[in-house]
Amino acid sequence: MNSFEDAAYARAALSTTIVLFRTLLKKGLITREEAVRIILDEAVSKAIQAEAHDQGQAGSEADRRCAEILKLIAQQL
Repeated sequence: MNSFEDAAYARAALSTTIVLFRTLLKKGLITREEAVRIILDEAVSKAIQAEAHDQGQAGSEADRRCAEILKLIAQQL
């Protein structure tokens, strides 16, 4: 896959994740606090992965961006 396809799949996965969390919240299966904790845990994990990679690698930049996006989602829930 090229970088455009990678980005498209990442956006689709992100949209699906948002819909899933909103549905779980709406149905009362998880609380807002649980959802935020789960998302922030994943953001921290991605940030740690980014730091573990060598600087300048595409994967580390993607992990950093993913961590930032996850933090933004958690703030919006």
